[in-house]
Amino acid sequence: MRGDEELLTTATAVRRAISLLKRRTRETQTRDLSLPETAVMARLDRNGPDSISGLARWEQITPQAMGATVGGLESRGLLHRIPDPDDKRRGLLSLTEAGTELLRAARDDRTKQIARALADNFTPAEIAEIRRAAPLFERIAQFL
Repeated sequence: MRGDEELLTTATAVRRAISLLKRRTRETQTRDLSLPETAVMARLDRNGPDSISGLARWEQITPQAMGATVGGLESRGLLHRIPDPDDKRRGLLSLTEAGTELLRAARDDRTKQIARALADNFTPAEIAEIRRAAPLFERIAQFL
């Protein structure tokens, strides 16, 4: 069994690396989306239609704050609202075609940004090692 100190050292290194990667990709984001807007759109893309209160629970913010974010996305034609088939008083939000395209373009921008960093700064062997490690990071996320 690995020692607690070794696990904590590894966990710290992973947290630092992922935090820096996230921060740097956010800083250089090229699409006109705020972080909360991107989070809402990504959530709807992954999970399908949801209500404002459902999105607020996922993102751990108030429904009022989520309403402001959603309102901005709706006014730009990136989300649309339909009546909830189970509760007609409630609306369900989903991405419009324009929203899906913008989200895909933003993801493509980040992917290309990472690919450029890999191509310009890493050897083929290092790139292969990173590729092999990527599924392990996904597994870590599944257990958090």
